[in-house]
Amino acid sequence: MAEATGRNPGLHVVILAGGSGTRFWPLSREQMPKQLLRILGERSMLALTLERALELVPEERVWAVTTRSQALHVRRELRALGLSGVRVLEEPSGRNTAAAIGLAALAVLEQERGGVLAVFPADHYIQEGRAFTSLVRRAREVADEGWLVTLGIKPTRPETGYGYILKGEALKDGSDRGKGSEAFRVARFVEKPDRETAERYLLSGEFLWNSGVFVWRASLYLEELGVHLPGHRRALEELRGLWGDPGRATTASEVYGAMEAISVDYGVLESSDKVAVIPADVGWSDVGSWAALMEIHPKDWDGNVLHGDVLALETRDSLVRSEGRLVTTLGVRDLVVVETEDAVLVCHKERSQEVRRISDELRGRSREEALIHREVHKPWGAYKVLERGKGYQVKWLEVLPGERLSLQMHRSRAEHWVVVEGTALVTVGGEVLELPCGGHVHIPLGSTHRLENRGPGRLRLIEVQTGEYLGEDDVVRLEDDYGRES
Repeated sequence: MAEATGRNPGLHVVILAGGSGTRFWPLSREQMPKQLLRILGERSMLALTLERALELVPEERVWAVTTRSQALHVRRELRALGLSGVRVLEEPSGRNTAAAIGLAALAVLEQERGGVLAVFPADHYIQEGRAFTSLVRRAREVADEGWLVTLGIKPTRPETGYGYILKGEALKDGSDRGKGSEAFRVARFVEKPDRETAERYLLSGEFLWNSGVFVWRASLYLEELGVHLPGHRRALEELRGLWGDPGRATTASEVYGAMEAISVDYGVLESSDKVAVIPADVGWSDVGSWAALMEIHPKDWDGNVLHGDVLALETRDSLVRSEGRLVTTLGVRDLVVVETEDAVLVCHKERSQEVRRISDELRGRSREEALIHREVHKPWGAYKVLERGKGYQVKWLEVLPGERLSLQMHRSRAEHWVVVEGTALVTVGGEVLELPCGGHVHIPLGSTHRLENRGPGRLRLIEVQTGEYLGEDDVVRLEDDYGRES
């Protein structure tokens, strides 16, 4: 088992990157959640979190935990950032943070017996990066004393959307011997309060916001998991025996999926007597809604946050965002207006925490706008729906150099491909064709086919689908380079 070297030896940063993205609909979707969005500037929230992680440890000691459905996008982001050393841990299904952190603890202990986890949500905002880094180092010192440590944010307002932590007595067991910020035993965790209670908490000075940032020894976390969530501990130990065995992947998915979906706060921390908190004042926000985003971005003279092609007349205290088309407002205030290619959101900013209701309703109606954008990324490239109507659909497809689609067939549709850039290698039935720009081929209903880009540049095609059913689940994969055989 290798020993860690370099700065902060023994420390590993675990980034929880499996969020659902429902509160930032329509910009976020189930397969494109908040942490992958560029809502704070030119870089994604995941990229900003990785930057904080790399201030503490080398990339080989950074772990991104995400769901299988989002792993493609996380890996794509890592490649774009040139971070080949970051490890991605795929959850077979999302089971909340207690399981995700347990999975990471197992992985770290496989590499380093004395590993310490610093757990960061992938989608939070930290204004004071240096102060945050110093507090994580301090938290690691307290964790070395045998504590499960969390950072508690000093409240700046009577917030009703956050959970709170009540500070207990200051630690006197050696963890605060002049080493920096004072640490406290956690007296109790408190649910999101009403307005009157939140005002009391703020005035008392004894309560902190629960940040979701944790530091602890991997071994101690698994011990506490065994005490407070023994089913999780047993399942994780069973998973350890299944790692590295492709033939038992289905069993591993079943074991993981059977775990109760519960957060680390509810499942472990609220019951443990080994939890400490360090107060933090780092300009933190969980960026939990469109209204919360307004608190971070600079505003114009009318209190608005405007992005993209927007014309706002007699508009005040509103967020208006365009991802493409011109968006105009006149004579309104306190609104959130967000435009994407296939959807528009309009709501009062005080109700932006409820946007997930829209996403949930769309999912209940089997609307794909809850899941994906018009442009959908795939392991081999991407596609985008250009037009659809009764019995037909038109897309463009882009295939990356050296990549190919699965060998597949469709039960309900025929396709016609026209190459508009690059050269395509196309398999139809038993025939293999090389199609240059301008070339085209018809794929009859039920025919086995495959598309491949062997060139050095991108390959683009226009695809016209015709048939009674045009859903993405009408794909029967016979061979696949990405493990997606039907």
